[in-house]
Amino acid sequence: MLTEPERIQLARLDTPLESYAGVLPDRELLVKRDDLTGSGLSGNKIRKLEYLIAEALSHGCKRLVTCGGIQSNHCRATVLAAAKVGLEAKVYLRTNAPPRDATAYRGNLALMHMAGASIEFVDADWYAERDQNMSLNAVPHDYVIPEGGSNALGAWGYISAIAELHTQLQSKPSAIIVATGSGGTVAGIELGLRLYDMHDIPVYGVCACDDEPYFQQACSRITYEAHQIWPELDAIPPGQFKFIEGYVGLGYALSTPEEREELHCIMRRCGLVLDPVYTNKAFRALVHEPDRFGHQPLFIHTGGIFGLLA
Repeated sequence: MLTEPERIQLARLDTPLESYAGVLPDRELLVKRDDLTGSGLSGNKIRKLEYLIAEALSHGCKRLVTCGGIQSNHCRATVLAAAKVGLEAKVYLRTNAPPRDATAYRGNLALMHMAGASIEFVDADWYAERDQNMSLNAVPHDYVIPEGGSNALGAWGYISAIAELHTQLQSKPSAIIVATGSGGTVAGIELGLRLYDMHDIPVYGVCACDDEPYFQQACSRITYEAHQIWPELDAIPPGQFKFIEGYVGLGYALSTPEEREELHCIMRRCGLVLDPVYTNKAFRALVHEPDRFGHQPLFIHTGGIFGLLA
């Protein structure tokens, strides 16, 4: 019998499932509001951190160590969650142009600084070997969390999210759409759908960085790791996930004027606040390719509002 791993309560759950009419032509749009998991702890990452931090505490760890882009939602959530449970936090942030001093900090970076995180800026070469580098630099009582909290344990965040959806849905949606930046959310969704016998719902991860081959391998690896620990969970081979390219635009965390205008348009039309790094890129796939997703698509809003303030 499958036993859920230990978790601590950090997120405000269950998040609402809302219906939006008139946003997409001739379609009802469902939105799972995971931007409402909290205030500072807003977004999808906090679901994963409930399990990861529970393990860190059980091991007697004193500091959380993780990595991400300079405006990483995951790093911000990790730092604030660490403060909430009495742990220290260190973050490695990828950037080719570090701010000169703290007066230039904005958005997620400002929140990490105010919450007392140890912040180290790293370049692309360092970041290419981020898992190895974080492990090499870890000291006793550090708990290292991979980018995005995307590992087998972190995937439980979205296995449990599917359990929520299972009770909230009146009927099966025609598709699930979500932004993907490290793969853990998509992997968890797919594992959860199989666990709750909803595997016939197609899941589309819209790439906010990297490409489909990268995410096929990353998501498959997470599910194989999960299967080794919890054999009741499926090991999903590469090629069985669905990813959509073409919406990365200028690159990770970069936006064109057209993308910004579409973000403003959605806000004016229905009051849904998207962020330029993840959710707006994923939502653009819905707007530009509605026929791909059927009559009742379900969009998972993964948060990121602080990216608007960067």
